[in-house]
Amino acid sequence: MKEQPIPDAAMRDPAATELARIWVAEHGLHCVLRIGAYDETPIDEARAWGMMLADLLRHLGRGLSDYYRRDPVEVVDVLLEAMRDELASPSSPIEGGLARSRDDEPEAGQAKAH
Repeated sequence: MKEQPIPDAAMRDPAATELARIWVAEHGLHCVLRIGAYDETPIDEARAWGMMLADLLRHLGRGLSDYYRRDPVEVVDVLLEAMRDELASPSSPIEGGLARSRDDEPEAGQAKAH
């Protein structure tokens, strides 16, 4: 299995929490999401995930534009178009559900999607 490195900031911060893992395996997308990480906070978790997805989109756009030497605005437009297309007409069903985390934190579940 090919894993990505853990960022230095996450290694230094004892309160760091992994929120998502995503793999392509057996010809499909598989992910594990930490749902409930904001239960003890005043933060709306859906809004927080929306902000994280926007940040991820920006990082991905910058990375792809640097790697392929393309205009970053064009790359983000392509990413957004692909997201809209996939949301409007999914290429595969969402499977799975909530499960306990490996570290048995009672307040944090993991949503598994396939």
